[in-house]
Formats: sequence, C-alpha cells, structure tokens
Amino acid sequence: MNTLPRLALLVAVGLMAAVLLALAWPRVLASVRYLPVEHALDRYYADNEIPSDRLKVLIRFAEEAIDRQDHYRFHDGLSQLQYLRGLDVRTPAGERRAAYRAAADAAAASLRQAPAQPAAWLRLATLRWILHDEPETIVGAWKMSIFTGRTHSSLYAHRVEMGLAQRAALDDEGAAMLRDQLLLAWRIRPGSLVQVLARRDPGLRIVGGLLTDTDPVALREMEDWLERLR
Repeated sequence: MNTLPRLALLVAVGLMAAVLLALAWPRVLASVRYLPVEHALDRYYADNEIPSDRLKVLIRFAEEAIDRQDHYRFHDGLSQLQYLRGLDVRTPAGERRAAYRAAADAAAASLRQAPAQPAAWLRLATLRWILHDEPETIVGAWKMSIFTGRTHSSLYAHRVEMGLAQRAALDDEGAAMLRDQLLLAWRIRPGSLVQVLARRDPGLRIVGGLLTDTDPVALREMEDWLERLR
C-alpha cells in the first residue's frame, strides 16, 4: 500500500474515533457525576437510613447528570432522592410538599422514557396519593406498576396497601388486580401483608368483599393470623 492512501486511512480512522469519543463524552461525564447518587441509594436500601446531610448535594449531582444526558435512570434517581427529602424529618415542613411534587415530576419524566419500571410506577402512585391528586391518576399509576411487573414480589405489600386505600376508586379490573396482589402477597410475603391489613383493613371488610366468594380458605387464614396479633 502506498504511503498516501495509508495516511488517508489513518486520518479517517482517527476522525471517526474522535467523533465517537465526542458523542460518548457527555454520557461518560453524566455517569461519573451520577456515581455518588447511585452509591447513596444503594446504601439507603441496604441500611434504611436517609442520608439527610447529603440529600441536597446528591439532588444537585442527579440534576447535573440529567443536564449532561437526559436518561431515564438519572430521572429515576432524582425522583428517589426528592422522595427521601420529603420523608426526611429534618426537611422543613414547608419544603416537603415541593419535594414530593419534584419527586413525582422526575418519576413521570423517567417513565416517559422507559415505561417498564414497576417500582417507579408504584412510587408515582404513592406520591400522587401523598399529594392528594385525583384518584384516577393514583389508580392509573398503580395499575401500570402491576401491568409492568405483576410478580415483582418486593412490591406486593405496598401495592395491596395502595389498593385498599383507593378501593372506592377501583373499577372491576382494578378490584381483580387487587385480589391478585393480595393472594400473591399472602403466598410469598404473609408477614408483610398482615402488617398492611392490620393498618388498612383490620376487620377485613374490604378483603372479605374480594375473597369471600373466590378464596374463602385464604380469607380464613388471614382472619386467624390477624386474630393472633390482637
């Protein structure tokens, strides 16, 4: 191969590499900025301690990551952080509603990009519940959590709690979904479910209406377990 064509090939390869690097660089910078957020959330779910002293800084890091790359994962992380800020007892009472609203907005932004996130849908439903949004918007997000991950076992108990709280707004489809999640939770996470029932439906009035005709055995077992707690 002559020198000139070889040089032209090297230049072309170099230019292509430079273009690819330029395209990838914002993503690299965004991922680096987001690393502390990821680490902090992992720690929270491991020890259940809200990083109160770091929340504002972590929220800024997540926002900077989004500025560099508009990615659903970064929006979801921002939603989780804002939610924790709303829950944090050290957050001034006057700032909590704004934190919950920001968490809901970030969750919605994440779900627009990647709808198959059952935990994010359930968080959105929870935030709308906290914010006293219209029942249909709460139930819609709750249903989407089930549609996108029906057998996501870590979400069963909270889905049941949300469904019981919104029972008056559930249509026939929603009632069937609540019954399904009740039975799945009873089989897989009975201890967590019973705690929810003790808070939300201690007399099993709602649950009885759902299970009396279809699953009386499961209903009697729930009644016995609740009776032992009293």
